Amino acid sequence: MEQHEKNSEKQELVTRQTQEISKLNQEMDGLRQEIKQLREDIELIDIFQKKPVISSAVIGQIGSFIIAILVIIGIFF
Repeated sequence: MEQHEKNSEKQELVTRQTQEISKLNQEMDGLRQEIKQLREDIELIDIFQKKPVISSAVIGQIGSFIIAILVIIGIFF
């Protein structure tokens, strides 16, 4: 009788552990998907942050064109 009770307790323990392992595996899959999405979001943010709209070189070049145009206008008028 004791042997039967021990076997049933072991079986219940194994069943509970199997269910817990299955639940943890599902949670791990969910976390892996979240991590994957976060990495994609970080890459997207990095792409947008590293592209300045107007760089200082472009501003300097536009400024030199404006000065050149003003000099040309000043010569003829």
